Amino acid sequence: MTSRWIIFCSIIDNFGDIGVCWRLARQLANEHQRDVELWVDDWSALSGFLAAQIPGINNAPVFPEQQAITAAGVRIRHWHKPWQALPVTDQHIAGADVIIEAFGCELPASVKQAMRHVNTPVLWLNLEYLSAEAWVKECHGLPSPQNLSPLVKKFFFFPGFEQGTGGLLREATMISQHEQWQQEQQVLRQRLLQKAGLSEFLQADVLLVSLFSYDTPALASWLNALQEQTQKVVCFVPEGKSLAAVARCFSRDRLLPGEIARLGALTVVAMPFGSQTDYDQLLSLCDFNVVRGEDSFVRAQWAARPMLWHIYPQDDGVHLQKLEAFERLYLDGLNPDAAKAWQAFSNGWNQGEDCHEVWHHLRPQLSSLQSHARKWQKKLAAMPDLSANLVNFETLTKLSAHP
Repeated sequence: MTSRWIIFCSIIDNFGDIGVCWRLARQLANEHQRDVELWVDDWSALSGFLAAQIPGINNAPVFPEQQAITAAGVRIRHWHKPWQALPVTDQHIAGADVIIEAFGCELPASVKQAMRHVNTPVLWLNLEYLSAEAWVKECHGLPSPQNLSPLVKKFFFFPGFEQGTGGLLREATMISQHEQWQQEQQVLRQRLLQKAGLSEFLQADVLLVSLFSYDTPALASWLNALQEQTQKVVCFVPEGKSLAAVARCFSRDRLLPGEIARLGALTVVAMPFGSQTDYDQLLSLCDFNVVRGEDSFVRAQWAARPMLWHIYPQDDGVHLQKLEAFERLYLDGLNPDAAKAWQAFSNGWNQGEDCHEVWHHLRPQLSSLQSHARKWQKKLAAMPDLSANLVNFETLTKLSAHP
């Protein structure tokens, strides 16, 4: 009988959490043949997200409680808040083989109550945010006793960059897909430029960059440095907070998807919100990617291109400790000059400093960073991915429950 998995997800901040949960749900269903149900709270935002992922899908904003959308092998249901405590729904969820609370969201109280009465084993996982900090390996897989039923076992599950963690999301074809895109790079880059209305760059030596960041004072100084270069630069900016910030740098109230802005050597292209596959390809074709949060951060690493991570800023500065932990891992093995230049740019960007000069120091190191990014990708790909680790954890938990 197919193992039944349920994932709870709250949509927060520009589809980052749902982006991860959607990738995970699809992979569990299609690569591991799990019966997957994804419960999502913000139904209107989900509709817009899915419309970009699956052309033609019904993106009506409201669905009856008991009706599910089925897409890419995953059933998607509306997580109403406040939770509508329907006994059938609670029992249906509580009796799943695996229940995942994604990124700190919490199961409804009535679902927990229903767990007291299950008659089959339930694996309950708290899927945490990604971190490179050393303590992740110590906490990954630790139990979280709940005193609901002897059949209900809850654990912490931490994604990570090293053995002993939960790993990173990576579809089975991800690496080969990037290899194919980069083998066809010349044709695909020309197609990308032509689609953007930049035919004048088809035969030019142009630097392609992508920008998907939070707002930061560092952005204006970087754009200023780009427009000073002798080499032409095309910067692709998907819809999001960084697009509004870019518009201000060009003294515009806004930039709409499809619009172009120019300043010196720099041409900015505003892009509409698109599919995850289209974004993966953009990362694969660009010479440098600025990414944010968790989902685009991981995807940029699979693209094996030089990149900068804009970590989610926190008032207490904890995010800088997380950034430093990643930098220690990522910079290992990179030549000292490139490492120094990259770290200066990374720290300056994430602390909102002027990045004009540090970019000019980093630019000559892009070739070294490209080689390093490829080695980093291969290092990560040598480890099991997040979905495989989750499935293996389910198997091991069942074995330990039934020696």
